[in-house]
Amino acid sequence: MEELDNKSYDEFTLNFKLEEDVPIDQFEMTMYNYEFVGNKTKCSCVAVDGVRALQFKVPATLPLEQFLLKQLYKGEFLAMLSNILNQLIYFTENNMSLNKILLNVHYMYIELSTLDIQLLYMPVNKNFADCNVTEFIQNFISKVRFANMDSVECVDQILKYLDSKLMFDLEDFYQYILSLEEENINEDESIETTGDGTTVLATSENYNNPVPYLVRVSTNELIPILNKEFMVGKSVNCDYQIIDNSKISRRHAVFRISNGECYVRDNGSTNHTFVNGKLLQPGVEIMLSNDDYIRLGDEEFRYWVR
Repeated sequence: MEELDNKSYDEFTLNFKLEEDVPIDQFEMTMYNYEFVGNKTKCSCVAVDGVRALQFKVPATLPLEQFLLKQLYKGEFLAMLSNILNQLIYFTENNMSLNKILLNVHYMYIELSTLDIQLLYMPVNKNFADCNVTEFIQNFISKVRFANMDSVECVDQILKYLDSKLMFDLEDFYQYILSLEEENINEDESIETTGDGTTVLATSENYNNPVPYLVRVSTNELIPILNKEFMVGKSVNCDYQIIDNSKISRRHAVFRISNGECYVRDNGSTNHTFVNGKLLQPGVEIMLSNDDYIRLGDEEFRYWVR
C-alpha cells in the first residue's frame, strides 16, 4: 500500500492510500483497535484531500528506526523482541494474518518509558506478500548496535536457536525469549547478605552508569549526553549545536552529570530555560528525572535515561 506524503511525525499520524475497491475487514479493525500487549495505536478509514486512506494514530515517543541508533543492552533488546513476538501471537490467536503487519523497523514506533513497540496492521481484504518472521528477526538483529559482549553473546544464542530449528514455531520461540529475559533478570539482580543478615539488591554493573539522552521533540532526534559538562546552543563549540532556531542562544544551557544524576542550568540565555514549564534562574541547577520536559526558548526536549 502506498504511504501518503502528509504524515506528521510530531503527532505520529500516518496515512496509507487505500484503493476504492478494497474493503475494510471490520473484525480485524475492531481487534486491532483494542489495546493489546502495549500496542495502543488506533486505525481508521478516512479521506485525506479526497483520497481514501487508512490512518494510524501512534502514541509513541520515537520511531524505532531512530531508537536503534543507540547502543542496546541485553535487557532492552529482549524486552523489545518479546513485546513484538507477543503481539504476533495476539494476531495469530485472533486469526489475523501476519502478512498484513508492516514488519519493518521504518514503520515501528517505541514508547521509551516502557519499551513497548507499536506495530502497524492493515485491516483490509487484500492479498499481501508472505510474512517471514525468522527473516524479520534476523534483519532486526542486524540493525541493532549492542552495548557490550553480554548483549552480543545473547544474540549469538538466539541465532543458533533459529538455525537449529527445521520449522519455526512462534509460540516456542516466544517462550525461549522469555526464558532469556528471566535469566537476564536473575543475572542483573543478585542478592547480597550484609553482616546483620539484611539482604540488599545489587544491580548488574552494566547498568551502573546508564547513558542519559535528550529527545529533541521537533525532529525525534536521540541525543546522548556523553560529557560530564554537555553544552547545548547555537555556537559551533557546543556539544550539541542548534542552528535552525533563532530563539536559541549561542551557549544556551549546560547539562552536567554528577554521581549518576543529570542536572541542567540556564547559561544566561536570552529566551530562558524551562523544566516541566518552570522557569530556571540563570546559573541555578536543577536535577532532572526520567521523562522531564526541557524547553530552551521554544525548542522542546524530553530527558530520558534507562
